Amino acid sequence: MHQPLISKKSEGNYELSETGLSRAYMMTMQRLLVHYAQQALKQPPAEAQAMGQRLPAFITQVIKKLDDYFDQLPQFAAFIKEPNAGRLGAYIGQNFMPQLEKVKEKLLETEIPKYKAEYENPYRVPSNDLIMLYAADFAKAPPLTYKPFDPEAEAEEKLKAAELVLPGEAPQGSGPKPQPGEVLLQRYASFFITARPLTYVPDTGSDEGDEVDSGMPAVPQQITFRTFVQIVNTVGRYVKAADQAGYAKFYQSLTPIQQSAYTYYTLFQKAAQQQDIAWSDEIHKVMQRAKVDAGVANKLKDEVEAYRKVSLTLSRALAAGQQKGMAPQLAQSLYPQLITIFENTGNLAEKRTALKMSLLQVTEPAAKEAITSILSAQLEELADLYGLA
Repeated sequence: MHQPLISKKSEGNYELSETGLSRAYMMTMQRLLVHYAQQALKQPPAEAQAMGQRLPAFITQVIKKLDDYFDQLPQFAAFIKEPNAGRLGAYIGQNFMPQLEKVKEKLLETEIPKYKAEYENPYRVPSNDLIMLYAADFAKAPPLTYKPFDPEAEAEEKLKAAELVLPGEAPQGSGPKPQPGEVLLQRYASFFITARPLTYVPDTGSDEGDEVDSGMPAVPQQITFRTFVQIVNTVGRYVKAADQAGYAKFYQSLTPIQQSAYTYYTLFQKAAQQQDIAWSDEIHKVMQRAKVDAGVANKLKDEVEAYRKVSLTLSRALAAGQQKGMAPQLAQSLYPQLITIFENTGNLAEKRTALKMSLLQVTEPAAKEAITSILSAQLEELADLYGLA
């Protein structure tokens, strides 16, 4: 049976599976290299497209894990006949993350309906999986041979069946002998009557055993890192411009959860200045204002606390890069890519690879080293901040 490209998390949202991530990376590299061959190497479109069609087979040979997309970059350069691997690396670094996000979104858009139809079909039963798994074998199987009815053989089979008894069962002195199934049914009838129906839980390909066993669904994510950063930066611009009317209009356009997220942010800012915060009271206010329960209010608080720490680290890393010679324009274009990488989804291994790919565009060695040092350490902290593995 095919491996699904997406999986469903315990809180109900969907994300790419390991197979889906591999597909997304391959498609992204394929698109970028075809475009690069045409634009940078001036290859004819037909030649570049033919190269792109050969690329999946090449990727299967040289790529065994996501990090190989970074490690094997010289081989990609040789494959498309680019003598300057550094120039290709700078191009990949600048365009990989934006293109990857588009590919991911398209895959999710395409695969979610398929996934729902296959894994969330209320009429789906485990036997369907066997049919899908062995469909080709069923199609190739020879037809059953017809066995003509033989009255004598039938009588002999019945006679043998009548003599069958379970171990420990004394054969009846006279009359037809009960079938083994009948004996089991009589012996365990009370258990069959009182048994609960089986609950079928489909295998979604995700590691959610703890949530399923506990019976307690996880509280879903309340706000994304990208949205949080956009709100904080937008409010910051209004405050810097002393535009009270613009700020009020923008704030009113936010959802109650987004407003509460900004409230938490200002409280954490005050706490960082050693001001005392009555968190129990503040959480209760958020519950009343946003009309949410304690679980949601606390989940949002935890997200904002983590996002604030991560956003400060990103700003510090880019500042360190500029101090080591990175151009401000590059820092500005790199910032949204880092926001995407440090989003509260995915897994750490994929994020490590994505960070390496994005930093290919930082060609100043000292700047690249400074940024890598700060952000690599922050990536490892995401296991605790976001709960990612």
